[in-house]
Amino acid sequence: MMLPALLLLLAAAPGPGAPPPLSLQAALGEASARGPAVLEARARQELARGEVTVARALDPFVLSVGGGGNDPRWSAGVSQRLVVSGARGSRVAASEADAQAAALLQRQALAEARSSARKAYFALLRARQLTEVARRSLSLALQSEQAARLRFETGAAPELDLVQASLARASVQTEVVTREGEQLALSAELAQLLGRAPELPLAPSASPVPALPPLETVLARARQSPGLLATRASLAGEEARLEAARQERWPAINLGVGTEGDGPGGRMVAARATLDFEFPLFGFNQGAISRARAAIELARTLEQNAARGRSAQVLAAHRRLEAALRALALYPEELLPDAERVERMALEAYGAGRSTLTTLNDARRAAADIRTQAIEAEFNAQTAFAELELAAGGALDEN
Repeated sequence: MMLPALLLLLAAAPGPGAPPPLSLQAALGEASARGPAVLEARARQELARGEVTVARALDPFVLSVGGGGNDPRWSAGVSQRLVVSGARGSRVAASEADAQAAALLQRQALAEARSSARKAYFALLRARQLTEVARRSLSLALQSEQAARLRFETGAAPELDLVQASLARASVQTEVVTREGEQLALSAELAQLLGRAPELPLAPSASPVPALPPLETVLARARQSPGLLATRASLAGEEARLEAARQERWPAINLGVGTEGDGPGGRMVAARATLDFEFPLFGFNQGAISRARAAIELARTLEQNAARGRSAQVLAAHRRLEAALRALALYPEELLPDAERVERMALEAYGAGRSTLTTLNDARRAAADIRTQAIEAEFNAQTAFAELELAAGGALDEN
């Protein structure tokens, strides 16, 4: 009699040192600020900005000095490479387009971080809820075992009922342990997305599923999503690189000025100027031009695929969310209250000897299945909303 009572107390007791609750908005904010993918996108944006500075800079000037026993005794001068064909401006335009694409991809990384964090948040919440369902089932299984023991000891039921009740309780105990392990694993995954230490457990709190936004509104947002705009900026950059490659068929000029010293001791000083031309004589830069054209075709294909795929993603996620919300609405209104009532009636009937243990176990399993399905329905709705936000390229539940 002592072991079932002890297990009943353990099943009902909360875990020691429970972590403070973590709200959804706090999780999304941390993911947007410290998520690994967000930090990487920010670093890439800074790199792209640096490339703009490099493209705007002039080639370094060359300082040359020389001397010897023959005339000229010494010489000194500077030279500068000048590109007068407009290629430099095209290179700057290309780097600026790349920087714009990097900034847009950084915004897309924020959207992806929010989506991933929302999914991980509700995956952990689902695991915690399923653990509670398993603990509730364990509590009921212990009550069933006690009822079977009492009926066996009074001769009202065979020993087989007690053995079956004990096996059912042991099976649920195993499920509780499995659920608790999965909860710890999902907590570590969420912590990694938030930039937190993975060994510290997280406790997400329940959050209502956002309302279904109008499809046309989401489609309009998706057409201006940062990921799609980034493909357009990348295409503009490749077009600017093609123009630069065409302009670089024209010669570049090296302009130099200097002085020379002739005669005894190099005392006869004279000024000298040089003008050199760099000609792309062999091929006329056709290799770079061909490569730039191929890059444009690739960028154009990526843009077209992104536009078509974005609309399909929005439509699919919107339909999933609509169906999930309809299914979710049935549980609190009908299914969960009925499951509670059937479970309570079955336990009372078995304790009073009006039904068999098989009937009680069937009722318990059916009630647990309904609770599990309700949890899965809420998770499916939250996941569909996360996919819809990702397809739209930004938050849909904020003003």
